Amino acid sequence: MALALHWVPGFNNLPIAINEHITSDAIAFTLYANFDKAMAGLFLCAYFYSNIKPLKAESKKTTSLINPPILIIITTILAALTAALMLGLVSFNPKVPDFWLAFIAINLLFTCVAEEALFRGLLQTKLSQIITPTRLAIFAPVITAGIFALAHFAGGVSYVLVSFIAGLGYGYVFYKTQRLEWAFLCHWLVNICHFFLFTYPMLSKTECI
Repeated sequence: MALALHWVPGFNNLPIAINEHITSDAIAFTLYANFDKAMAGLFLCAYFYSNIKPLKAESKKTTSLINPPILIIITTILAALTAALMLGLVSFNPKVPDFWLAFIAINLLFTCVAEEALFRGLLQTKLSQIITPTRLAIFAPVITAGIFALAHFAGGVSYVLVSFIAGLGYGYVFYKTQRLEWAFLCHWLVNICHFFLFTYPMLSKTECI
């Protein structure tokens, strides 16, 4: 947590974009290559993968591209971005910013990996071990999605709601597959669609209530 919150000294995080308005209607956006957060994600991934048990044969079937993971990812993208549109957080605004290549790499390796390793790989996994009744197992991804949403409270209530919807998708694809890679991909694709197709990060006229 100290690494993710940039409390550990000695890191020289590389600035990519500082207070840049990607579109005229967007709030200012700042992007750093946060090596400390990436290291936190690396540690959490190492912990997760060192404790993972081999998947059962029937569970491996869910990794087929025509089975739940892809459908869950598509549903998550549509649900999260539709909610953002309906709540007035973003508008449809296709674009290709100058730093797009740096964004897609940093967002995957520095942001999505670290956040999913924490929320799904650690928190959701631990909750699943605590909530042992099978009929209540779905509460692990729901609770984790709630915590994930609250971590985005700085964006306002609407942003928290959209984060909760997205978090449900990330948690559910992990719940169905027990593969953290699917959560990485789901989170990253939501962010990529948001970045290239909609106002990023949100409309400047949005009032955070």
